[in-house]
Amino acid sequence: MWIGGYSAFRLPHSAFGMEIETELEPFVFRHEGVLVGARDGGGQEDSVGDEVGAFSLRPLGADEYAVFTLDLCHNQLDRHFSRFPDEELEAINRLAPGRPLMERHDLRGTLPRGRFFRSQLHRDGDRLSVRPDVYVLQTAENADFILNIEGGVYRETSIGFSFRTPECSICERDLRTCEHVPGRSYGDVLCHYTMRGVLEVIEGSVVSSGSQGTGFVSERRGAPLADALDRARRAYHEPVELWSRAPGGWREE
Repeated sequence: MWIGGYSAFRLPHSAFGMEIETELEPFVFRHEGVLVGARDGGGQEDSVGDEVGAFSLRPLGADEYAVFTLDLCHNQLDRHFSRFPDEELEAINRLAPGRPLMERHDLRGTLPRGRFFRSQLHRDGDRLSVRPDVYVLQTAENADFILNIEGGVYRETSIGFSFRTPECSICERDLRTCEHVPGRSYGDVLCHYTMRGVLEVIEGSVVSSGSQGTGFVSERRGAPLADALDRARRAYHEPVELWSRAPGGWREE
């Protein structure tokens, strides 16, 4: 799902001969990854316990939590025709520890299932991935959740984050202010957009859609890109009403 954006620009119209500056709101985006594996300590239980302890209110025994490793996003072109540059993955890697693990991006009806406690960048050839570790408490409520992850039923993951600008690969402008469409070819060049200026990692989630072998789920989340882009462009081109009928004439913005 993506809504808004965040970059200063001039509206393509004027009111009473005056140009108006405004800002786009931050994008909120869902980006799918994959569960890499589970960890059993591997002789590093003291280190893991210390890092988990940075987020718990009391020291936790090794038998009180399970640890999983997730790939959340990478620098390759994805099914939304979007791409992270390496420097944005470095920002996500720094921001991931401390963020919650959710189910299906549900930020309203449920509480977190786990907590990311560390993260690293993982390179495999040209592919650079953000690969955090998450701990999940071994409670009765989490028993089925952990079992489904360990059994490979819950495998795909997704990251929710916000960023400033979707940069068009064709003209390098904000995607909402140009006429290019991601996924469409212009000459022999396929249009996509680069996600610039990561602001926040909101959460990571376990999702149910199947992977196609790329580490990303095959089904899109939220509105299709074309619909979302159309809404964003309509909002961008809507006139800004400055004149008010209220006493005083000019509306305070």
